[in-house]
Amino acid sequence: MKKVVCFGLVNPGQVFAVETYPAANTGAYVSAKWPFIGADSVMVARTLAGWGSAEVHVIGNALGDDAAGRAVIETLASEGIHPHLPLRAGLRTPEEVDIVDRAGHRTFFVEQSPIWDTAAEADLAPLAGADLVYVDWYAYAGAARVMAAARAAGVPAYLNVDADPAQRNLIGDATWAQMSADGSHETRAALDAAHDAQALGPRAVIVTRGRDGALAWDGSRETVAPALDVAVRDAQGAGAAFSAAMIHALLRDWPIAPALRFATRAGSLKVAQRGLLERLPRDD
Repeated sequence: MKKVVCFGLVNPGQVFAVETYPAANTGAYVSAKWPFIGADSVMVARTLAGWGSAEVHVIGNALGDDAAGRAVIETLASEGIHPHLPLRAGLRTPEEVDIVDRAGHRTFFVEQSPIWDTAAEADLAPLAGADLVYVDWYAYAGAARVMAAARAAGVPAYLNVDADPAQRNLIGDATWAQMSADGSHETRAALDAAHDAQALGPRAVIVTRGRDGALAWDGSRETVAPALDVAVRDAQGAGAAFSAAMIHALLRDWPIAPALRFATRAGSLKVAQRGLLERLPRDD
């Protein structure tokens, strides 16, 4: 079985579903709530493990040696994931609240904590023998370190990155880069952004576009994949489901075009349900 290492920030939280996100000084009734473990790297890891796509390892920040931190480790281990997340006395595990609504919006509230800085000390040993590493750019100091270590070890890197000139060095080190653009970006503008990013070095650049689907440029071919028309229930984790499906396909040497269509389908199906996308989507 292929080995995947997922790097990023790690913390537990709760999702609250509302019909419409409330304006300031008002409120909303919560129709449902459920626990999750974020951020994207852990959701990618849990999705891949649930699909049986790979042997999955998680590296990232430390957690507090408290009930919340121990629960994260126990949950990941119970799902067959290998968590390399130290528990540290004297630190408290930060928690998060995410609000999702029927319009497909996701708003997060996460505690500030010195724990986030420990991502720069993530355990790199699991990279040995890995077939792919997934890296979240927003753990920036740690992300640059993990990308450099992956490059030195010859491990292909799938980078989830912001379309920001400040991230050019990270993009240049990636084997594949995934960026996001909302529906205000025209298809041509999003493709041009993919061209510009791919010129920095990745084999391919993928741009996710929410309800407008996704597109990719691999240096020779532009591919556009429309999203499925689904009723929105939970937009939280849609990007992670997309990333997991891309990684599942890339580990199996799929070309970018069918991989993109498969991942776009996964992202759409995730939005139509609450929680992680537990079943591997069909590839038709």
